[in-house]
Amino acid sequence: MTWFYLSLLSIFALATAELTQQHLLNLRNAFSVRTSVILTFLFQALMTLLFIFIFRLSGQLLVVFNSIILPKLLVVTFISSFATIFYLRSFKVKNISFSAIFISFSMVVSTLMGIIFFSESTSYLKFLGIFLILVAIIITNYKNAVLEKNHFYGLLAGFIFGVSHILDKSIVLDIHPLVYMFWLFLLISAWSFLLGIRDVINSLQDKNAKSYKPIVISGIGYFLFNFLIFTAYKFGGEVGRIDAINNSQIFLIILFEFFILKHTEGTFRKIFSASLAIIGIFMLGLVK
Repeated sequence: MTWFYLSLLSIFALATAELTQQHLLNLRNAFSVRTSVILTFLFQALMTLLFIFIFRLSGQLLVVFNSIILPKLLVVTFISSFATIFYLRSFKVKNISFSAIFISFSMVVSTLMGIIFFSESTSYLKFLGIFLILVAIIITNYKNAVLEKNHFYGLLAGFIFGVSHILDKSIVLDIHPLVYMFWLFLLISAWSFLLGIRDVINSLQDKNAKSYKPIVISGIGYFLFNFLIFTAYKFGGEVGRIDAINNSQIFLIILFEFFILKHTEGTFRKIFSASLAIIGIFMLGLVK
């Protein structure tokens, strides 16, 4: 059950990171999407490196350079650099609700691939729990926003994330989560920079120190999220179950929009869908 509690904690970290990124990308004179990705992941890499030295794991930094782990690492970081850009671009909308629906498609991909590659469970209650969370997300966001072009980047990101979650687990089971996180963050940042050098240089111009504050906040959120998830894998967490639980973070965002931004439309629908999601989460956590 340890994996379940770690997954629940990760929801709060992810919601914080996503809300901060949405705010960051919609600021006047904001960083470009690619630059936001690079800075966020670079900050996470530096933060991870600090913890690696604190916990005396520096001797394990080079374990990724072998014929089994390195190819997986290069593939997952390359595709994740695209997925993260698509993911953040889907936030450049008036309302991120449809983005959340499309991104949640990752749970379908990760569940199917988890069964194929890790022989994860095929319990009917597991599928019902995932289905309830998916339905809850759709009900919550139905008629909640106007569909915009950028929302469809979330669908593409969801598919790639589903694949990358499988690769994450296959790697992190063999090495320490912090060591993997360092190389993951560093290489995603590097790939993103190499694929758009001119865009990054232009985006960094005329930015003051205050512009980087959201980068730090979201970076901390994403760092905690990844550490909790990768540790959950170590404790036997299944990719599909964890991915489904993570997608329920949309309800924390809804609470933020309700209490802080005063988005009170569809209150009954949101309460009903949140109840479905909670039932689904406990099915995933309590049923073997």
